[in-house]
Amino acid sequence: MKKKVFAALLATAMVGTMLAGCSTPGSGGSDGGGSGSDEKVFRYSTSTEPTTLDPTKGNCIPDNEIAHALTESLVRNTGGDIEAGVAESWEVSDDGLTYTFKLNPDAKWSDGEQIKAQDFVYSWQRLMDPDTAAPYAFIGEYLKNGLAVEKGEMDPSELGVVAQDDTTLVVTLERPTAYFLSMIGSSAQYAPLRQDIVEKYGSDFAADYEKNVYSGPYVLTKSSDNQWFFEPNEEYWNRDAIKLDRVELSYVQNPDTALAMYEDGELDYVTIPTAAISSYDGKDNTFLNGNVDYFYFNMDGSCPELANKNMRLALNYALNRNEYNELVNYGYYKPSNHLVFSGLTGVEKTYGEESTLQSYPLDGDEAKAKEYLNAALSELGYSDPSQVKLTLTTSDNESSKKQAEVCQEMWNSTLGINVEIEQVTYNEVLTRQADGDYQIVWAGWGSDYDDPYSYLELFMSSSAYNYSGFKNDQYDALMTATQTETDTAKRMDEMHQAEQILIDEGAFLPQAEREVHYLIDDDVKDVTFFYCSINIDWVYADIA
Repeated sequence: MKKKVFAALLATAMVGTMLAGCSTPGSGGSDGGGSGSDEKVFRYSTSTEPTTLDPTKGNCIPDNEIAHALTESLVRNTGGDIEAGVAESWEVSDDGLTYTFKLNPDAKWSDGEQIKAQDFVYSWQRLMDPDTAAPYAFIGEYLKNGLAVEKGEMDPSELGVVAQDDTTLVVTLERPTAYFLSMIGSSAQYAPLRQDIVEKYGSDFAADYEKNVYSGPYVLTKSSDNQWFFEPNEEYWNRDAIKLDRVELSYVQNPDTALAMYEDGELDYVTIPTAAISSYDGKDNTFLNGNVDYFYFNMDGSCPELANKNMRLALNYALNRNEYNELVNYGYYKPSNHLVFSGLTGVEKTYGEESTLQSYPLDGDEAKAKEYLNAALSELGYSDPSQVKLTLTTSDNESSKKQAEVCQEMWNSTLGINVEIEQVTYNEVLTRQADGDYQIVWAGWGSDYDDPYSYLELFMSSSAYNYSGFKNDQYDALMTATQTETDTAKRMDEMHQAEQILIDEGAFLPQAEREVHYLIDDDVKDVTFFYCSINIDWVYADIA
């Protein structure tokens, strides 16, 4: 299974820590959407520009959040709760491989046409067709023959999705996937598409709001000048559940600017730049968005120092993560010594609560760091720590520079090694990761679905996105076993064991879990926040 980094999501995370000067905290918009009328209008912004309105080709969180409002999949995932979507009911075979969905005959497109089972067949085949070049085609590898179709080894018609009739869709999976409903309910790539509309517009499909039809609770009425306007879809099968009259999304790259817009009553919701959080003590709200920060180590052999396990462990034990969090994140993130987001669903509790992971102390351990360093120096044939010269590559903004400098100072003072900081553009960081053209590089991850596999697959040797070059046969075996294990508790234990291997091998350097602080107008109700694919879900929001 492979996946692609939410590039734009990571960019947002980096920007979110930039220093922000702010005015005296205000109340934001207080007029029920700031419209000056009785309309219920919700206005918010994103610091990451959406890349496409084509749900098949979505490639970042804002893409998915827009599609979540404009499309309706078989089910709808609202903050982890699975609700009926186009499918009014479904059955799962005893072996967990076959899902039979009965579609709601009242589910319609925005032009009044019935949404049919064949619309899902066409959409999913288009997703997996290599000619489409969908960035997130990997998400369809769960379907029978999905990977073979994606590689061009089988025709899209052989994908495990069949329309028995207009209202019956049969889906066959490659292997039992406990989180399948959660995934299709929050991943826009699983939404239906009208073949006649896609073929009518060709390469211009979804190029603007007029070149599409919509299956979801909202339609797009305008998209220009970095703004997107949404209104209720009058043909939506559950129209009565939609309370807002209009939603206005603005692309505002600078988080300081967005905060000022909120203070001026121009936005009803805004995330607070980290440096400004203290100014809103008692007025802000928080949620963990599932994003984790860490460094990749290049272990492909091109850097002998980082191919050395003891050196990687020395770097990990030398980092005081609590102090790092105070210096870099103003103490507002959650220091982390693991890879998998702790808030994911476990067996009976969260994954983190059930984990028995033995990891690096959050305060660091100088004695152990030096012990591992000395072992590494001996193995590398070095007589002095100063002979170790490493390059840390990160993005070219001030927050990224601060992250790198704090690590540089801790490694130098504790280990006596030399670390050079290399700042490049954000896109160049991603390119360097993919090409293995780095020694140490900043990275981050957010889950595509509510399962630890979404994080742990990054280090499987077979993954196209194993940018670190990590290879461990025991790890691969455990991860492979999780894909067929039907006992939930045993499966989770296998993933706990796999994550322990990553820690024991020093396969990466974890730093923090991201906590989002935000402001929202008091009149806005029923906005949902989630940690998989969608951070903010305003579909069922209302304004009092």
